[in-house]
Amino acid sequence: MKHYGCHSWDHVKRVHDLCVFIGKKEKGDLEILKISSLLHDIARNGGRGNHAVKGAREAERVLLRLGLQRAKVSEIVNVIKTHRFKTREKPLSLEAKVLSDADKLDAMGAIGVYRASAFGGETSRSFQGTIGHFDEKLLKLNDRMYTATAKKLAKNRHKFMLVYLKQVEKEIGLKS
Repeated sequence: MKHYGCHSWDHVKRVHDLCVFIGKKEKGDLEILKISSLLHDIARNGGRGNHAVKGAREAERVLLRLGLQRAKVSEIVNVIKTHRFKTREKPLSLEAKVLSDADKLDAMGAIGVYRASAFGGETSRSFQGTIGHFDEKLLKLNDRMYTATAKKLAKNRHKFMLVYLKQVEKEIGLKS
């Protein structure tokens, strides 16, 4: 994984910490959550394609080579494969829902504003394009949380993004 500003090791650590926090509250399997969160973006390289599916295959290869039990590896593979916001295959297990929620939470709030800006810079996206990303994706995340714990955490992050967007509108003269 390259160290992109919005998908850096810092992102992985934050998602890991969120997985552990949510996993404890929701009584998930912390071993699966810790491993899945650390490997969830292993195939993210800035290219096209579904990094979650590619990452699940890469994680499977690595974990089997390290001698982890096949049943445990299968669970981790499923968690990684279904964590992505845009995935067709929805997370079914508690652990898959927790990772999905943690990854979405890291795209919200103050950190989400930073990450959207960093991604805009990395991809030469215009300011308006970056602001448009809030409507396209980020403001939808609040309603797409699976766990009760994540739903609580998402509320304040969602409110922060709304305040941020309102301030942007004031500063560029779209609304008074």
